[in-house]
Amino acid sequence: MMKTAARTLPSDAVLGYAELKSDLLFHRIPHSKRRYYVERPLAIGREQATSFKSRYGTDVGAICRDRGISVNLNERQGTIGQIRFRAQIELSAKERAITLYKSSMEELRQCAGVLLPGRSFTLKEITDIHLAHELFHDLEFTELGYTNKRLDDISSLSLGPLRIRASVTRTSEIAAHAFSRYLLDLPCLPNLLDYAYMIHSGTLTAAEFWRQTEVWSGELENS
Repeated sequence: MMKTAARTLPSDAVLGYAELKSDLLFHRIPHSKRRYYVERPLAIGREQATSFKSRYGTDVGAICRDRGISVNLNERQGTIGQIRFRAQIELSAKERAITLYKSSMEELRQCAGVLLPGRSFTLKEITDIHLAHELFHDLEFTELGYTNKRLDDISSLSLGPLRIRASVTRTSEIAAHAFSRYLLDLPCLPNLLDYAYMIHSGTLTAAEFWRQTEVWSGELENS
C-alpha cells in the first residue's frame, strides 16, 4: 500500500478486481474464485516483469527492439467510431507492431496526477506504460499463451444438460497491468490512470471513485 498526501492508494488486488468486474462474464464467476482470477494474473505479470527487468532495467523500448517489434508514435487520437483508445498492437506471423497515439497520451498525462497528489508524469512515462502493456500481449502471443487461456474456464451458459465453458478474458488485462507496474516501478497498477481520466473528464467524481474502491475491497475480502 502507498500513502499519498490524502489517501492510501488501492492495492494491486483491488485495482485488479476493478478490472475483473468489467469482464462480460463476471456475473458467472463463482464468488469463491474471484481472488483466483485476480491473484493469478497479477502473479503472472509480476513474474514476467521481474525477469525482463533483470536484463533490461526499465528500458521497455530496448525490449521491443530486441524482440523485433516496431513501435510507431501516431500524432493523432486513436478512434474507431465512438471508441477512443491510446494504443494498439498488431500481431501476425509477418509483423508485430505497436502504435501509440500521442494526442491521447498527452491527454492522459495532463490528468494523471488527479489520484496521485504530488506525482506528475512525463509524456515518455505515459507512453512507456502503454508500450509495456502492449509488450506483455506480444509475450502472450509469442511465448506465454494468453493469460485467460492459462487459467481455469468458467461455465458461461447452462441449458439443461448443455454446458458451455469460456475463459475470463479480462485476466489478460490484469496481467498486462501488473507487467507494466513492476517493469516500470509504478506506485500502483496503471489502470488507476483510467479512473483519473474519468474524473478529469467529469464522468466520475473523486468521491465516487474512493467510495467504489471501498466496495471493491469489501467484495474481494468476502469472496
